[in-house]
Amino acid sequence: MAPQDRYITLGGHRHRYIETGSSEHTMLLLHGISSSLDFYEQVIPPLSSSFRVIALDLLGFGFSDKPRKQKYSLDLYASLIHEFLDKTGSLGGKLSATGHSMGGKYLLASALIYPGTYNNLVLSNTDGFIHVPAAARGISLPGIRSFLKTVITAEKISEKMFASAFYNTSIVNPASYRKNLHMSRDPDAFDTVMALNRNLRKLDMNRMGLRRRLRELNMPILIIWGDNDRYFAPVIAESVRKELPSAQLVMFEECGHSPMLEYPEKFTRTITEFIFK
Repeated sequence: MAPQDRYITLGGHRHRYIETGSSEHTMLLLHGISSSLDFYEQVIPPLSSSFRVIALDLLGFGFSDKPRKQKYSLDLYASLIHEFLDKTGSLGGKLSATGHSMGGKYLLASALIYPGTYNNLVLSNTDGFIHVPAAARGISLPGIRSFLKTVITAEKISEKMFASAFYNTSIVNPASYRKNLHMSRDPDAFDTVMALNRNLRKLDMNRMGLRRRLRELNMPILIIWGDNDRYFAPVIAESVRKELPSAQLVMFEECGHSPMLEYPEKFTRTITEFIFK
């Protein structure tokens, strides 16, 4: 049986989360952009046999609140994550965390801003290691934003964009694929993406001085990447490994940007073996 949705107030906003499993070792799961905790739904059940699993819809996404005037930042997301861990009684014990794409960047920010929180980190196809020019903020200007919203949330375009996150969509559980495709088309989440874009500087690891502090993270870190990731090229994975002194890299073959949906059994096994080796 799938874990039931729960809701919690973090930073004054309502957030959806799930909790399952009874292990003394907790695993936090953080999703990527235009997504939700459902991106992990194929790995949550097997992970819950080894961990107490908690997964959160980040502010602005999934079924969490999407405040239109929120000023998003790395500090904000790190504080919300820490508040979530505190309110769910997850601090102070055995705590690991997995962050995918955008969620990986926020996980790194959380680990740096709140030292000592995690015993282990897993970064899957993580954001935070590419330079986005300031000029990119132009796409969130009102006229352009409105046009893009119409185009990107249209059925055919959104399906094509979502499919590009996978190497082979035919191996993905069909129900999970449809659910996550629907979530990616959420027009309110698109507004969040535009708000993130407008606050580009405060969400940039380099500009906010966090990237140069990565060597402070001396806990075991696992990097998982797909060798056919069209969003963040596999060459970036090696850069991530070099900047994190205690990291090891596992490259999934014939895999795109979404290993937890493309190869859920392998994803679960790789994480579990890394943490309990």
